[in-house]
Amino acid sequence: MYGVPASLDLKPFLGANLQRVDLGIHIIYFHFAMEPVGRISVEGDWDLVGPDGRMLDHQQEPAERDGYRLHVLLGRDVVGYEVSAPEFFSLRFDSGHVLRIYDHSPEYESFQLEPGGIVV
Repeated sequence: MYGVPASLDLKPFLGANLQRVDLGIHIIYFHFAMEPVGRISVEGDWDLVGPDGRMLDHQQEPAERDGYRLHVLLGRDVVGYEVSAPEFFSLRFDSGHVLRIYDHSPEYESFQLEPGGIVV
């Protein structure tokens, strides 16, 4: 599927606590404490916006970066979300940080959501 669907249901993530972030060369996994197990894997573009609206981090090749800033989300609860189809969806955390995940590629997978087995 290409493009973030307007019907993307992110309600299961409301109240979920981000427990772990796993970094790979071409993928990032966000693991949430929830039932059933919650996981978002991102192979496409993403960005992290601080409570003040300032861009804190974004997708770039590992060789181009000094470090990641995603650690600020660890232990934080999801308190809101937005679906801006077909471009992105975002999760808002109790700290005021916003994680946006995009689908910019008609050829490659951008993200997967569990529960639901959603692949975009």
